[in-house]
Amino acid sequence: MKEIKIAQAPVFTSPNPMIFICTQKPTGKMNMATLAFWTYASTNPGKVVFSLNKGAYTLELLAKNKEVVIAVPGVSLAGALIACGTSSGRDTDKVEKFGVAMQKLGGTDIEVPKDTRLAIVASVCETVDADDHVLHICNVKNVYAEESIEAVFGWNGYGEFAAARKK
Repeated sequence: MKEIKIAQAPVFTSPNPMIFICTQKPTGKMNMATLAFWTYASTNPGKVVFSLNKGAYTLELLAKNKEVVIAVPGVSLAGALIACGTSSGRDTDKVEKFGVAMQKLGGTDIEVPKDTRLAIVASVCETVDADDHVLHICNVKNVYAEESIEAVFGWNGYGEFAAARKK
């Protein structure tokens, strides 16, 4: 084995499930941040964990309103994942700019893209400083799924977004 940098590790664990962190802006509009650093932490009770870069606008939104929806998008949203991941919601209405059709869920005012395979409504219960990121531990409130939608994954260290492939 050869020694590598941690930033190279995702290439060796591909595919990695991609998500949108959906939050609500003070104006009532939706914000979507592209994220790969997330996982399940517990199923009883339900907990999920995700990590955001300290420069992210979503951090400001979560500091004010602890509610979030983790949305696992379908493959039709691969382009929106890239676009949302390279722009800030601070000065961009990503939903409008990138033409993402949204849907309402029960138990929250936060909307998610229509082409969503899995949506987890959660509330932040704890944050942990993780150097250049902030780790969020969340209590799961509701979970919604649509089996017919194929999820999008990050491949080659997030260099490509596509469906999972069986070998």
